[in-house]
Amino acid sequence: MKYEKVKLPKIIFDWLDNEIKQATMRLNVAQPFTTIAAILNEMNKKTFDSDLFWWINLPANQWKLIDALRYGYEAEPEQLYYVLLVKGDDESFLNVFRGNGRTQVDNRSEDNYWETKLTMPKIEAIDPRYKAFAVPVEEVEADD
Repeated sequence: MKYEKVKLPKIIFDWLDNEIKQATMRLNVAQPFTTIAAILNEMNKKTFDSDLFWWINLPANQWKLIDALRYGYEAEPEQLYYVLLVKGDDESFLNVFRGNGRTQVDNRSEDNYWETKLTMPKIEAIDPRYKAFAVPVEEVEADD
């Protein structure tokens, strides 16, 4: 029987990848339950980002981590957004020049030079105020 890798949120993927390396070196851990217990024990000694803390403390997610250790894991693709400045206007999407990050407002077509589908961290890095205008790509494309 072939198992698929478990998809984890990027923040969890990065954290787990780092913890597994550290726990394996430190504890020579090979069993999933022992690894999760060791990681949770270490977690209780540290202060964590609240998103990570709340995700890891849900029992269903702990089982997901065990499955990730058993079958392998990979990062979930990050949610992509359009920044739509004027609702209903097909020419008011934020475009980011791939070369230098310069922005302009235009349609949502992407090419080798202009990017319009952005992750939330990228939107916030450009200007946190754009977060209010972020619309998931699927919502915009479903309206077509």
